[in-house]
Amino acid sequence: MAHNEAQKGTKKERGVSFKNSIKTKLIAIMVLVAAIPLTVAVIVSYITSTNKALADAQTALEWQARYIEDNFKGVYDANMNMVRSIAGNPTIINYVKGEAGIPEDAILATLAECDEIMADGDTTVITGADGKQIARAKGDLVDVSEREYFKKAMAGELFVSNVQVSKTTGKRIITFACPIKDGDKIIGIVQRNYDLNNFHKMLAAESEDAFIVDREGTIAAHAQYEIGEGAHEEESRANSEFMTSGLDRGFYYVDTGRGYNAYVAYEKELQSGYCICTATNDKIVLASARSAALIVVIVGIVLLGVAIAISFMMAKSFTEPIKAVGNSLRDLADGRFSLVEKHDARKDEFGEISKDTNSVIKTLNEIVSNIKASANEVGMSSEDLSDMANQISQTAEDVSNAVQEIASGATQQAEEIQHASENVGRIGDAVGNVQSSTGNLSNLANQMKEASEVSSKSLASLQDSSTEMTEKIDEISKTIQSTQEAVNNISDKVEGITSIATQTNLLSLNASIEAARAGEAGKGFAVVAEEIGKLAEDSKQMADDIRKEMDVLLEQSKAAVGAAEDVKQGNNDQQVALGETLQAVNGMLANIGSTVGGVQLISEGADTCETSKNAVVDTMSALSAISEENAASSEETGASMQELSATVTTLAESATSLKSIADKLNQDIQFFKD
Repeated sequence: MAHNEAQKGTKKERGVSFKNSIKTKLIAIMVLVAAIPLTVAVIVSYITSTNKALADAQTALEWQARYIEDNFKGVYDANMNMVRSIAGNPTIINYVKGEAGIPEDAILATLAECDEIMADGDTTVITGADGKQIARAKGDLVDVSEREYFKKAMAGELFVSNVQVSKTTGKRIITFACPIKDGDKIIGIVQRNYDLNNFHKMLAAESEDAFIVDREGTIAAHAQYEIGEGAHEEESRANSEFMTSGLDRGFYYVDTGRGYNAYVAYEKELQSGYCICTATNDKIVLASARSAALIVVIVGIVLLGVAIAISFMMAKSFTEPIKAVGNSLRDLADGRFSLVEKHDARKDEFGEISKDTNSVIKTLNEIVSNIKASANEVGMSSEDLSDMANQISQTAEDVSNAVQEIASGATQQAEEIQHASENVGRIGDAVGNVQSSTGNLSNLANQMKEASEVSSKSLASLQDSSTEMTEKIDEISKTIQSTQEAVNNISDKVEGITSIATQTNLLSLNASIEAARAGEAGKGFAVVAEEIGKLAEDSKQMADDIRKEMDVLLEQSKAAVGAAEDVKQGNNDQQVALGETLQAVNGMLANIGSTVGGVQLISEGADTCETSKNAVVDTMSALSAISEENAASSEETGASMQELSATVTTLAESATSLKSIADKLNQDIQFFKD
């Protein structure tokens, strides 16, 4: 009972936790092997799609900005050419000088004709050197001497103003100004206003999100809304990147502060200094990339689920036969013979292990059964031998008493010859019984010897089976070592992958250098080189991860080899115990041989008694004459009987010892259950 409890405790201690289970580790490794490439594929796909979307958005926005800038330049050139042609007209020059009597109506008609040509609904004005307007096709004349464009034009520059509000109409406008020269003297300016709502219409027709800013960063017009009184408030973008970068064109990412982020492309019109910007919501740019990435993620998750299911099935197919073999071995350690079921029909290595385990268990079962039968026979024979020895001892005691009576009555032998004859007859009967008993005892001793020899052979067979089990354990250890060597080979391959990744990275660096040398034509190749470099780094990182997992698997193989060595050492200890048991049985065989020799001595003594009885009968008539010899013979006979009694006592002790050995063997063999 205590032994069974100890076995249960041992099994509980040997229980493998979920964390340390080979099944868990196999699943984890296979899931990682599937998850890492999928994760890398998703990341690469997302980055590639995002970069492509950004590149397309940048190309589209930059093209749109250049297109709108070209339209803006067309407006600028048309208005500047108009004011320049008016400022260079001799009639206008003479009118400003106040010479030749040129009528005002002719001047106003000329200005109206120019406005009709421009067909933008705006007005052309002539202003004197004092800043007061002197001719205007429509609207009131005002003083513009404080306006920047007036000062710049009077300084001799062709100039377009920043955003301003018309003193006549109250509209947001920009003004194109050109000096009127009389020789080298500036005598006035020609100015032409331009309503900024015209730019709003142009922007709305060309883009969903575009705007124009003046040289100070004020938004002149926006594609999404009108700016001005009763509409959207005027905004300043003086701190934006397109104003602070110092570049004529560019592309950047910005937080608009309106709940969304945007990508912005800008292009400066160099003559006016105005900047045309086009923008788009980053969510719109990345929508297609995110959709593609989402599809890849969904496919990756599905594939990962399939990989996990396959991992579970593979881990189950690996661990179930190992568990079955372990359960059979635990039952064997607890004295039960349980075969490995189901898995012994497999055609792989696990099937071979199951078959070999079942073969060992069947062989041990047969050996233990034989030992049990032999132990029972030895027990029964020892009991019979003990009973027989006690019977012989009692008979010998009776014979000894009879001889003593003969010795005491030797002096009266002459008178009691008839009585002596009767006693001699009794001695003959007793000797016959002794001969019969010694014959039976000899047969029993021989049977006991044969049973002990059978036990010795069974123990020797068990020792051979244990040796065979040790060889199987060696084979398992070699298999694990082969696995260890395979892991080392895989580790070498991983080192090769790391080397390839390093060379690929170096190749990517060289390609980037060559692309940089190629200039604008090598930009696309530079992007490819950079992506190759990233893939090389990812490959190197993946190789490092695989090498770490291989190191863990290598440590586990070493632990498995150590465990096999421990099992082998335990089996060797079992062989030593079997050898000691076999030695004890062989010693018992020697004791049984001694018993047989003692029985033969008893048989020879009985034969001597029979001969003496016959001699006594033959010489009965001469007993009176040789009474002294008869007395001496009686004493000799008493001595012989004492020796016989001592021999029988030794035989009884040997039988008792044999019974103790048989009981101990039966007790030990009870450990194995049927």
